[in-house]
Amino acid sequence: MDFVTLPDGARLAYDVFDFSDPWTAAEPVILVHGFSKNRKFWFEWIPRLSRRYRVICLDQRGHGDSSVPPASFAMALEPFAGDLAHFVAALGLSSAHFVMAEFSSTVAVEFAIRYPHLIRSLTLPGFAYNYRASKVDRSEWVHICETEGALAWARATNANRLPAGVSPQMREWYIAQQGRMPAWFLAALFRFNPHIDLTDRLPLITAPTLIIAGSEAQQGSIETVRLGAKLIPDCRLVELPGMPYNVMSAAAGPCVEATLRFLDEHAVRMTP
Repeated sequence: MDFVTLPDGARLAYDVFDFSDPWTAAEPVILVHGFSKNRKFWFEWIPRLSRRYRVICLDQRGHGDSSVPPASFAMALEPFAGDLAHFVAALGLSSAHFVMAEFSSTVAVEFAIRYPHLIRSLTLPGFAYNYRASKVDRSEWVHICETEGALAWARATNANRLPAGVSPQMREWYIAQQGRMPAWFLAALFRFNPHIDLTDRLPLITAPTLIIAGSEAQQGSIETVRLGAKLIPDCRLVELPGMPYNVMSAAAGPCVEATLRFLDEHAVRMTP
């Protein structure tokens, strides 16, 4: 684990994994987890991606081992998009491929429009951009977070995040990791995102984009995702039947397969 220090003094924790052939120059792929998660959630992705790419996974501010924002933090998309731009610069990269999951896919819209020069390609496993059309009532989530805490919220909502067939051990690990979040930070997010509708901004995304979506997603219905994919100029959509919104964890294998195919199409293989 290492850290990048942002201009406001906050620190982002990150790891680097690169098991590519040493006579090649592996392109960087930055993995950005969903909100309430952390960089450990990529455990099924890293082995395969890092055999061909330089994989960098970070904890966003307020998550995992990164700095927790002050209580005065105003929830918005731009701070998280700006963090990614500073992160890329701190690593000395001119650009990278980005994989941004779940609510971070919403941040990705802001990031791709504000900082297009930093993105070689964009993969979005679990895509939501119009929370006004969401089927989820987040007022109950706010209540649970503020009265019982993040762990209680994670347990109460887990059934909608993982398919029934996953092991009890994985389910408990998933809940425990989400329970690490500051409850007030989660509540602030849940108050913020019902007002988000980025439909009009999707045509401004210029990066080649892959969306991977579960057909049973609640946070962003598959019908809404299909519309969004049509609005992004250079976009393809992979639908996973029977899967929830959290496809990065619920269907990691198919997600990695689709992501590798997409990355390989947009990578420039170079020798050092």
